[in-house]
Amino acid sequence: MRVTTQMAVNNLVGNLNRSFGRMVRFQQELSSGSRLNNLSDDPAAVERSLSLRSELRNIEQFQKNIDDGTGWLELSEVSLSELETLFVEARGLAVQGASDTYNSQQRRSLADQIDQFLEHAVSLSESRYRGRYIFAGTQTGDPPYGATRDQEGMILSLDPTGDATGNIEREVADGIVMQVNVAGDSVYEGSLNAFDVLIDLRDALGENNVGGVRESLSSLADMREKISSVRGEIGARVNRMELTRNVLDRVTTEMTTILSEDEDVDLTSTIVNLQQEQDVFQAALASGNTVIPQSLMDFIG
Repeated sequence: MRVTTQMAVNNLVGNLNRSFGRMVRFQQELSSGSRLNNLSDDPAAVERSLSLRSELRNIEQFQKNIDDGTGWLELSEVSLSELETLFVEARGLAVQGASDTYNSQQRRSLADQIDQFLEHAVSLSESRYRGRYIFAGTQTGDPPYGATRDQEGMILSLDPTGDATGNIEREVADGIVMQVNVAGDSVYEGSLNAFDVLIDLRDALGENNVGGVRESLSSLADMREKISSVRGEIGARVNRMELTRNVLDRVTTEMTTILSEDEDVDLTSTIVNLQQEQDVFQAALASGNTVIPQSLMDFIG
């Protein structure tokens, strides 16, 4: 078959285009740091990369949920730790007030201290995490309890402002949901009511009611046990979240390694390939100058 000038031109142009395309691809890989810039580069690797990146986005959200949940629980733990200490100290004052060696004036002084404990207990019940009341159940926008006070500002009673029972949950892994809040009713309400225990003790001390003070001792001890039990539940949840976070961190590392193997450019190899392709391109141009008349080359250019 006779090779015409047009056939030679077409062949040269085709070779130049292919070589130029390879140079562009190598340059893209070097500039982006990734060898997967187009679906056609490696369809199987691109599909795997998209799937892994989707999984990594899900894991990132799980990690954020864990961080939020852990922060919520840790603040609950701090608040309840203070509340437990408060009841330990309140019982210590009650023991003093139950002693026959104390007179009415001394008991009134103890009553004033218990009243301050009560105010602090109310403050702890209004603890907030990122602006949300942590003991208000699902109604986190409002304080969980409202105080009724006498004309002098002394608390007479505390009642729920809403329903401080609902659970707040976070998805911490695929299909795994954990409760991150402590509903106020599990601590402050029920047959053993934290506020009522302190109010009863304060009033008994203020009224010099030694029998009432002595009766409060068991309630104070039971209240401490109640709080301690809730703190134990919090600790178990935090531990579980930390274990889940560690697993997610390991999975993230493994997935990132696989992504790197699929996507990352071998800089040395790619630079060599680009230089070789540039040599091929220049050689093709030089060959064209030899085979095809210069005037035609000028026309093509």
